Amino acid sequence: MKTLILGIGNPILKDDGVGPRIIEELRQHIADPDVTLQETSLSGVNLMEMLIGFDRVIIIDAIQTGGKPGQVYQLSTQDFGVPQGDTFSEHNMSLFQSIELGRKLALHMPSNVMIIAIEAKDVTDFGEGLTPTVEKAVPTVIKQVLEELKI
Repeated sequence: MKTLILGIGNPILKDDGVGPRIIEELRQHIADPDVTLQETSLSGVNLMEMLIGFDRVIIIDAIQTGGKPGQVYQLSTQDFGVPQGDTFSEHNMSLFQSIELGRKLALHMPSNVMIIAIEAKDVTDFGEGLTPTVEKAVPTVIKQVLEELKI
């Protein structure tokens, strides 16, 4: 199964960089040629293009729900209120709309989508390090991804 592990975020906006930070750590643990590790700050159509050709994607990103910083959530597309209909805007396209557009274009899009979201404390201040509570969640996410991959 061709798998993409995608860390989304901006590494110069404190906790928003948790996705790329975890990808950096996973590079030390994963050598499987069927697993691609990638980081991005892209969205919309650009994100869709990154997903083409993969059977499974594990997305790692910061989230702000008002929960406890450092809390780790494992989510699927069913956990989100996915907008229905044919209205797509390449400038404001969600992950789910990106995948759906790819399918409508008959592109090979992942059938298995897992989202690992880490509750962020600060995603607006400039800074290259994670806040301490979010940094403490990194090993938990690493373990979760390795278990999912059965490594």
